[in-house]
Amino acid sequence: MADERDLLGAADALLHRHAPAQSSPDDDAVPTLTELIAPGQRTAPPEPPPSDAFTREIVAEVVAEVEARLARDLERRLTQHLVAEVQAAVGAALGDLRQDLANAVGDAVADALSRRPPR
Repeated sequence: MADERDLLGAADALLHRHAPAQSSPDDDAVPTLTELIAPGQRTAPPEPPPSDAFTREIVAEVVAEVEARLARDLERRLTQHLVAEVQAAVGAALGDLRQDLANAVGDAVADALSRRPPR
């Protein structure tokens, strides 16, 4: 369960990191602390946000990874549950078969003895 939370947290952080920033029209005119500017020089325009194709690719990759993990986890859980159920059903069936076999043998012996003349 912790692995799933880690994966989803990493995917969320990745999507936020590549999401286009919300900016106002005046933001382009304000330099950031990491930009070097000379007096009277305007700052360089901000880098364009990642393309929609890139975002779709990342989302598709994350969805595929989550689906694969969920499928493996579901298969593991179903296998654990079904193995116990099948073992219980087979055990009950074998118990019934043993009793049916014992009854059939008992009936066959009784029939065989009843057909023999008394001694």
